[in-house]
Amino acid sequence: MRESSGNFVMNRRTLAGVMVIAILWRAFISSDRTIALWESVCSGIALFIMGWTLFAYIFSMSRGLKGWLELNTIYRWIAVSLVAINIYVIIYYGTRWYRLASTTESYVPLDFLFRDIRYIVLVLYYCVVIWLAKHLKKVYDDYMLLFKEVPNV
Repeated sequence: MRESSGNFVMNRRTLAGVMVIAILWRAFISSDRTIALWESVCSGIALFIMGWTLFAYIFSMSRGLKGWLELNTIYRWIAVSLVAINIYVIIYYGTRWYRLASTTESYVPLDFLFRDIRYIVLVLYYCVVIWLAKHLKKVYDDYMLLFKEVPNV
């Protein structure tokens, strides 16, 4: 069951669907040219959940692979980059929610465009990491298959 759900999440169509949903979400909340606190909370929580779940998955992959130190190192550096991006998301949305809840905010002319691009780039980054993890897992499986079939001399 876990393997089939993992394959579903790592499927190209699923990742493309996530990107389409992110684009539609940003188009929907940017259509009225105002940012409400609930819209920002929904966007931030979605990125928070996606980022930390992906971090947990990648970190567990680095702990679960035995016998190939290089691949473990790659997984750990991906996990470190995810921590950095996730901390950025926490800081950005935390300050954003504070400003939205406490004061009225003045908007820069292309501010909505920059917010939309930032959100879509973060979702794209998470999708690329999921796609990369799928291929790294395949590389590890091929590596293990190759060395399990070599006879001992």
